[in-house]
Amino acid sequence: MPTSKISPYDVIIIGAGINGCCSAYTLSQAGLNVALIDQEGIAAGGSGAAGAFISPKISKSGELKEIMEIAHAESLHFYTTYFPNFTLVKPLLHIANSPKEGEKVESFKHETHIKHSNIPHKIQTLLSDEALNMPSIYFDIGAVVDAQGVCGAMVEGIDFYPIKVENLIQTDGLWQVGELRAKHLVLAIGAYPKLLPIDYVGLRGIWGHRIDSETSTHIPCILHHHVSISPTTKEGIVAIGATHDVHYSPFSGEVYDMEQGRAGLLEKASKTLKLNNINILKDYTGLRSGSNDYLPMLGNLVNAEATLEKYPHLRHGQAVEASEFVYYPNLTMINGSGGYGFVLAPYLSKRLAELLVEGEELNPILSPSRFFPRWAKRQS
Repeated sequence: MPTSKISPYDVIIIGAGINGCCSAYTLSQAGLNVALIDQEGIAAGGSGAAGAFISPKISKSGELKEIMEIAHAESLHFYTTYFPNFTLVKPLLHIANSPKEGEKVESFKHETHIKHSNIPHKIQTLLSDEALNMPSIYFDIGAVVDAQGVCGAMVEGIDFYPIKVENLIQTDGLWQVGELRAKHLVLAIGAYPKLLPIDYVGLRGIWGHRIDSETSTHIPCILHHHVSISPTTKEGIVAIGATHDVHYSPFSGEVYDMEQGRAGLLEKASKTLKLNNINILKDYTGLRSGSNDYLPMLGNLVNAEATLEKYPHLRHGQAVEASEFVYYPNLTMINGSGGYGFVLAPYLSKRLAELLVEGEELNPILSPSRFFPRWAKRQS
């Protein structure tokens, strides 16, 4: 923990997952003095358990597809340029795991500008009959990132405080977190308990489980099917993982069954190909956070109490422009990336820097305020 310089900072970031670490790196590179806080440590939650694949999202036309295509291109450039030692570039094979997803894959193949080609014969020979008979797309270039390694590298030299945040106070135009003070506050806390009364934010927690293992089966590319199977930046180690349990929450008091989760991952992996002489080395688990409408979040947070006091008829469905809501000053949330946190983080962090350094407006599509009117209507 730094001791020589407590405050003030330009920005305090709470949450040291991939969004928090990437934001800290990007803002620091832009010249801002940044403090990063996380009670557990760097990439200690869902980000550390992520497969950290730099993969395009297979989806049909729409706002999310457009954002993800830009984010995918930017993230490939970001990791291979600035963190090549933590990035493994490999082809990527995405195989549909259901007829419904197969329709998305076929549609995506005809619409995408991302280079793709036929599956090489040596990879076809590895696949199960089920995998071979489902629609698929083979990208010539994909990547996988060392999740914990790259997060640690991003925040090297940035002041980090392993403290639990109990409350947030703003006085004299500065946010105060313990003894730390800063003009700007960024919340990158994922699905973990909210620090402000922002119950309108539409988040869903998704439990992730990844296992690192050794196997005599050579994996020449990144595979996405029922689960993800991939070589890693660590020679000879294969990662098997999934964001696969929307029902379990670490806050429920229930203990996660690691053995059952591991067995489920291996059973699903076997539907794609046979892994010979497998030896499990380590389990990684954590909670990831996705938005209810699948779009990520980046923007200011509505002060619900003040806004409802100003516009009480919001409770009855009155339309009010989002620009008229009362917002917490100099407070930004970055969240809701789901299983695409490592793809979206460079994209979102870049826009965050444009906001804080250059004063550029954020894309309103990403604003957390999009969930507020419907929530307000339920308060009647």
